[in-house]
Amino acid sequence: MMRSTFGLAVMGLPIAAHAYDAIGNESGCDRVMGREESSDNLFILWPAMIERWESNCTIVGLEGDLDTGSVIHTSCEGEGSTWSQSYGMTPVDDDLYTIWPVEAPEQIFELRQCA
Repeated sequence: MMRSTFGLAVMGLPIAAHAYDAIGNESGCDRVMGREESSDNLFILWPAMIERWESNCTIVGLEGDLDTGSVIHTSCEGEGSTWSQSYGMTPVDDDLYTIWPVEAPEQIFELRQCA
């Protein structure tokens, strides 16, 4: 159920940003829930964007299938710069995803629903 709902959200359907719309790592979910972040290595995937410590990336495209594996294309800005970035994403379990920058596949983040 979560995968199909999340898949629709990532494809750009207008959905209000609530905690249950976000999946993140521990620090990311801390931020979403209004708590102090446990580290600055945070990662939050919202329906239309990716939020990191000092940058935000708007999702501009999606390739593949969120149930088996996908690539998310983004347009990013932060600290006075802009750039494009792509992330690979694979489901691990019903409520666990791994995501990584395509150009740095060793930087793997594990994401879970934040609410």
